[in-house]
Amino acid sequence: MERLSRHHWGLVGIIAASPLVLAFLLGANEPALLEPVLRTTVGGLSWVFAELLGLVGGALFAAILGAMQPAAALLPPTRRAVGTIVGALAPVALCIVPAVALLLAGPTCATVLGQRHPNSEWGSFSAAASELLIRAREQMPSRLPRLPECPRPVW
Repeated sequence: MERLSRHHWGLVGIIAASPLVLAFLLGANEPALLEPVLRTTVGGLSWVFAELLGLVGGALFAAILGAMQPAAALLPPTRRAVGTIVGALAPVALCIVPAVALLLAGPTCATVLGQRHPNSEWGSFSAAASELLIRAREQMPSRLPRLPECPRPVW
């Protein structure tokens, strides 16, 4: 693997980071997916295992590219490109596709199994913080004049 050029390492990085990038894109596109992932063990572990699969896929791709390097110097550029694409099919099929399935299945399994706890530590922490803010505003209205009026939370 020490024979890989920096361009090859860039391709390995793309393969290895693809589940993490997809997780960020899924979270940005559908924020409701993040709640089961962040609040449940099943959802969080599925995303951790998905990223680990991505790293394994990157390592597998680096090993394949390293094995192809001595023969690639003798081949024309078109065959090298085809060899790189064919070499990427194994890590994508063995690691990246299952990682994407884990990214999508984790929140689903967490909500179906009913492991969501509405009164978790994050919810109680948020409720306590907003209650303290409301009390502070009621007790010291002259010192905190610029705070916007917020309705009492219904937890």
